[in-house]
Amino acid sequence: MKRLHESEDLVLDPSKKAGAVLDYVLNGKEEEVLKEETVKESVHTELKKQPVVTTVTNRTSVRALFITTDVSILKEGSLLDRHFRNIADSFGEVHILVLCEYWQARRDVVRLSKNMWVYTTAVRYSIFQMYIAHTVADSQLSFVDGFRPDIVVALDPYVSGVCGMSIATHYKRVFQVHIIEDFLMPTFKAKEKGNADKVVMAKRVLKKAQSVRVATQTLKEKIEKEYPKIKNLELLPRHYNIDAIIKATEENTFEVEVQKILPQYTFLALYVGDLDSDSTLFRALDAGRTILQSPKIALVVIGDGPCKKEFQERAKILGIAQQVVFLNGTTKLVPYLERADILLCTDTTEASEELVITAAASGLPLLIAKTPLRNDLFENDASAFLCDKEDTIDFGIKLKKFLNGSALRIQFAESAKDIVKTRLHEDPEAFKLAYKNTIEGAFTTDPLRGISLW
Repeated sequence: MKRLHESEDLVLDPSKKAGAVLDYVLNGKEEEVLKEETVKESVHTELKKQPVVTTVTNRTSVRALFITTDVSILKEGSLLDRHFRNIADSFGEVHILVLCEYWQARRDVVRLSKNMWVYTTAVRYSIFQMYIAHTVADSQLSFVDGFRPDIVVALDPYVSGVCGMSIATHYKRVFQVHIIEDFLMPTFKAKEKGNADKVVMAKRVLKKAQSVRVATQTLKEKIEKEYPKIKNLELLPRHYNIDAIIKATEENTFEVEVQKILPQYTFLALYVGDLDSDSTLFRALDAGRTILQSPKIALVVIGDGPCKKEFQERAKILGIAQQVVFLNGTTKLVPYLERADILLCTDTTEASEELVITAAASGLPLLIAKTPLRNDLFENDASAFLCDKEDTIDFGIKLKKFLNGSALRIQFAESAKDIVKTRLHEDPEAFKLAYKNTIEGAFTTDPLRGISLW
C-alpha cells in the first residue's frame, strides 16, 4: 500500500493529512491553523519517534489502539464513550477502531478528546472485515516511520480479536485481548445465531494470545484451565462511583413528584432501561402479571425508546395497564431507588450491569437476571435473587417471595450494599491507574511476529 511521502499526497488525501497533523493537534493547535504547516513540515520529522515498547521507563506516553465491534462508542454519553473519555489522559494517544456494518460507519474520523480518535470500517460483507480493518489501520495510523500505536487491544476475542491479532502481527506490536462473556459455557453456541463462529474465532485467538484480561474470577479460572500457555492473564479492573451513589441516596429527600405519582401503592417494583428491541421489559411484565392484579402493587418503568408503545400495549393485553407506571428516561433515578421495594432487572446489557450496582449501593433488594459479573458478586438466595434470563416463571415465583417477605428484602438489601462497598469501591484516579497498568501489563510479553491464526 502506498505510503505518505509527498506534499501533494497531503493535500489530496484528507486521511493522510489527518495523520500528519496528529502531533500538532496533541500540542493544542487547531487544524485550521495547520493547513499550510501540514504541507511545509516534514512528516518524517514530526513523527520520528521510537515506539514506547522500547522505553520501559516511560509508560505515561503509551499509544494504544483499541478495536471493538461495539458501535455505542459513537453515541455520546454511552457507557463505552464515558469509559474511554475517562481513561484517555492515562495514555499518550488513544485510537479506537470500530468494526461495524456499512450503514453504521462514519465517513469522518471522530475526535472525542485532545488525544483520542475513533475510526470506523464500512463493511457490506463480514468476510472482508479483516481486510478493511487493515486498510483503515494502514491509512490512518501507519506513517513513514512506522505504525503509530505501541499496543493493540481487542475488546472481544471474536472479530475484534481476529482483526486485532492480525494487525498486531503485521506491525510487530504487543497484543492484548479482553473477554467479557463466557463463550466456554455449553449453552453459548445455541443462544444466538453466529455464536458458533464466535467460539471458533475465540479459540484460535486465545491459542496464540499472550496477554488476556477477563471480567470475572470465575471466567479467569476457566481460561486458565483451558489455555494454560497464556503468559499474562488478569482480571479487568472495574469502576463504579459507589461513594457518590451512597451519598446521593443518603442525602436525598423524596421529591414532591414521586409522592404525587405513587401515593397509593404499598409495594413497588422498579424497572429501568432503554425500551428498544433489546429490552426484556416484556419478561418483567409477564413475570409480574399475577401480583400486579392488586391495586396496591405497581411496576414503575423508567425509560424511553421505539418500543415503548408496544410495551404499553402489552400491559393492556395482560390487564395490568393501571398498575404499570411508565416514566420518561430523563426521570431522576435516585428518588425512585429510595421509594421502590425491589429492583426487577431482566436485562443483561452493560448498561443494566451499572444499574444493578447502583441499586445495590443504594440499598435496594435485587431480583435480577444472571450474568458473569452478577454471579461473581452476589450469592443467589443470600444477597440477591438471580434467575436465568429467559426463565419468566422463576422471576414470577421470586417476585412473590419478595412481596411476602419484608424481612427477606431487608436481609438482601444489607448484604448487597455491603458487597458493593467492600468489593467494588475505587476512586476514579485509582481506577484509571489500575486500567493503565493492566493494559501496559502486556508489555511483559513479546510483540507478535509472524503468528498465523489459521
